[in-house]
Amino acid sequence: MYKLIQILFILSLILLLTGCNSTEERKAEGLIKDYYRSMIDGNYEKAFEQLHLFQYDVKTDDYKLNEDITFSDEEAKEFYLKKVEISQDKGYTLTNFEIGEVEYEDGHSFWHHIKLETEHNGQEFEWNETASIYNGKVLIGGVDPFQIYRDGRMNFDIEGF
Repeated sequence: MYKLIQILFILSLILLLTGCNSTEERKAEGLIKDYYRSMIDGNYEKAFEQLHLFQYDVKTDDYKLNEDITFSDEEAKEFYLKKVEISQDKGYTLTNFEIGEVEYEDGHSFWHHIKLETEHNGQEFEWNETASIYNGKVLIGGVDPFQIYRDGRMNFDIEGF
């Protein structure tokens, strides 16, 4: 009887730990979907609310994820909306996305692979990027050259890009 209780305890613990990861993955997937769907639907203020904002130094290509943003919340939102407006002026739109596999780094940290469909001046492009959750907000990274206009980078000369 004692061995049966031990086995049940171990199985319960394994299921509990496995379930925690899938719950976190589902939460992350929900935030990621909200961000991309908001971008596609043109609800840029909602997309902004989903993003982790961070300092970026274009001269050193330095990402400072843990530093406080020097903008007020309203200034940061205004800056973000200006970035989106510039991308639209350049003929860029995000048209579709697909969330792919989840990749784990250390058994705890994970990110989702995202396949993007974009348009730039009438031409269609496909890009791959990653999306993770950092301090409860979406953090994206990838090779889409227009990503800089829709991610959480702050404090750089957006007119210079």
